[in-house]
Amino acid sequence: MMKKKNPPAARRFSLANLSTKTKIVSVALFPLLLVLGVGVMAVLDLGRMEKTSKAVDHTGRILSESQSLAVAALDMESGLRGYLLAGREEFLAPYEAGQADLAEALTALKGLASDDPEMLADLQEAEEILTGWQENVAAGAIELRREIGDAMSMNDMADAVKKSKGRVLFDEFRAEVGKIIEDEEVELANRRNIFSSLVNAGIADPDYLGASLEEVEKAHEVISTAKDLLAAAVDMETGVRGFLLAGDRAFLDPYMEGNERFNEILADLRLAFSDKLMQTNRLNTVAEIIGNWRNDVVVPMLQLRRLIGSAATMDDMADRVAEGQGKAYFDRFRESLASLQARGTETMAARRAASDRIAEHTRILIPAAIGAAILIGAVMALVTSSGIASGIRRIVVSMRGLAEGDNAVEIHGQHRGDEVGDMARALEKFRDELVRMQEAEQQKAQSKDAELAGVVQELSERLSRLSHGDLTIRIEEPFPEEYEQLRADFNGSIDNLTATVQEVIGASASIRNGAAEISQASDDLSHRTESQAATLEETAAAIDELTASVRSAAEGARNVETTVREARQEAESSGEVVQDAVTAMSGIEDSSNKISQIISVIDDIAFQTNLLALNAGVEAARAGEAGRGFAVVASEVRALAQRSSDAAMEIKTLIGDSSRQVAEGVDLVGRAGQALRSIAGRVSHISQLVSEIAEGAAEQSTGLLEINTGVTQLDQVTQQNAAMVEQATAAGHMLNTDAIKLAELVARFQVDGSAAAPAAPAAPAPSAHGGDDWEIEASPLPAAAMPAAEGNAARDLWQDF
Repeated sequence: MMKKKNPPAARRFSLANLSTKTKIVSVALFPLLLVLGVGVMAVLDLGRMEKTSKAVDHTGRILSESQSLAVAALDMESGLRGYLLAGREEFLAPYEAGQADLAEALTALKGLASDDPEMLADLQEAEEILTGWQENVAAGAIELRREIGDAMSMNDMADAVKKSKGRVLFDEFRAEVGKIIEDEEVELANRRNIFSSLVNAGIADPDYLGASLEEVEKAHEVISTAKDLLAAAVDMETGVRGFLLAGDRAFLDPYMEGNERFNEILADLRLAFSDKLMQTNRLNTVAEIIGNWRNDVVVPMLQLRRLIGSAATMDDMADRVAEGQGKAYFDRFRESLASLQARGTETMAARRAASDRIAEHTRILIPAAIGAAILIGAVMALVTSSGIASGIRRIVVSMRGLAEGDNAVEIHGQHRGDEVGDMARALEKFRDELVRMQEAEQQKAQSKDAELAGVVQELSERLSRLSHGDLTIRIEEPFPEEYEQLRADFNGSIDNLTATVQEVIGASASIRNGAAEISQASDDLSHRTESQAATLEETAAAIDELTASVRSAAEGARNVETTVREARQEAESSGEVVQDAVTAMSGIEDSSNKISQIISVIDDIAFQTNLLALNAGVEAARAGEAGRGFAVVASEVRALAQRSSDAAMEIKTLIGDSSRQVAEGVDLVGRAGQALRSIAGRVSHISQLVSEIAEGAAEQSTGLLEINTGVTQLDQVTQQNAAMVEQATAAGHMLNTDAIKLAELVARFQVDGSAAAPAAPAAPAPSAHGGDDWEIEASPLPAAAMPAAEGNAARDLWQDF
């Protein structure tokens, strides 16, 4: 039963009366405003830090330019003293260059210190002191030195100075220090750019900004220290030149003080450049140059000046220098410049302290503001979420009660002015409507129960008959309108099931007949496949034997070919031997002909000798008794000539016989060589024929081997086909058995106008063909029942074959 509604109370201002959106916006807005304020303050602090950094950088530039001013003044003093010693105009180059650098440094310092009257006053005083020194000391000294010229008593000193060894070393020293300062100025510019980019971005940590500012200041200090190193060296050079001019040991004080300061500054720079290898190497070079200058220039010239003593022709110059006017000017200049640098150092320290205070303020402000924003946001989020969550929990309790069927559950929060109150009021309306709907549904349910009971009873009866195989159970009487679709669906299902069963009955008979035919055909195919496999096995064995015979014949032909080839080679070798013999006999025949010619010459000589002996005998006979001895000799010579002629004739006869026999031998050997060449040709032809026979036999052997391989593979395929046919036969028998079982099952259904299920037909008679008959006469199966033989196994077997 529903509870009576309470009248709404008058609303007062409360968080519960604000909308959820307003609450969430409020929770997010207060911390965001606080963070925004912190951001504005941080940006202002960063701007102040940037301004302070620029001021520190400005002061650093003033100090750097003041060092440049001091170095320029010292260059002028050193150049003046060098000229006073050497008397050569080129020694005035440092003086003139320092004068130009001095004017440039003064102009830059006046521009930088335009906002500081005290610094401007110090600069004005320093400028006046240097101007007085130039007018009252330098100009007069230069004029006096030009009048003196080369004093004979100072020739040795002038010659030593004119060698310019010290000036060369100092030029190298200035160049190295200039490189150090140039690199540090580049690094200073990079650090300025990094600091400016961090300040402009506004996202850097104050500690990081402070560290960047310290890096900038450190770069300024290193540059200033490097210029101090240059100034200390120039002081050393100035003191040496003052002593060389005046001969007074008091003028060596700048040298001694500058030497001490140089060593201290060099040690400081080594410490500052401990992580910079290039700058450390340059410092080593600077130290080496100054060491060489001390040992090779200063010490010898100081000894020379002590030996010279007071030069008579340089008395005026020495007295002028000894008066110390230039020293007084430069002492005042140094004091003024020291005051300027001290004021700049104090200003830089004050500005750096201000920058540190700003960074500390920012470092404390940002975490405090972030913590406050987090705390306020957390408190407001907790209060707001608790108010929303408590109201929603009460509504959830009420909704859970409604879900459990308690329509009298109390709904809280209807007095709230936010979305939770809207949900409570809507839930109350939902509860009232739910009660009305439940009452109406109760009345409709009672009238529906009776209709539903009738429909269920009718369907139960029909389904009971269906479970016994009766398909003549259509519902003809109409159901109530709400259940008419159920009747139509039931009748449609029965009609579809009846049609399906009728088709299954018809198909089962066809399947049974087809299965019987497939089984019979598989049996016949199995017998024929087994017979084919046996035949192929015998064929393979016969081809294997034939292959072995052909291979043996091919090997015999190759052996014959080898023997014939060796015979041909021996015949060719014999032909060459016969040819050599013919050639040798031809040589013998030629030699015999030549010997016959020689014997003919001998015969002619014997004939001439005989004639001469005859003439000698006639002349001896004419001489009488005096020529008797000569006649005996002539007789012996004639007898000897006759025997020579006879022997030559016998040799000629023998040579003629030998020539004829050699000619006959040549003819016989030539015919033997011709016969051997003919034999070699025949043997070569026989070798070629035997080679062709061997090649043919080898090709036949290869072909038979391939045929044997193919037949073997065909035999394997046939054996596999036989196994597959056996499997197909078993599957056909199983299909036939399953078809008979299917026919028995569908025979149980009772269909309108249907006769009893057909009886199983008699098994087909066995084939009249024998096991070796290759012609199978069977009823062809429909195309749909005969799938194409494209299985993976069959295709793989065919590819192997």
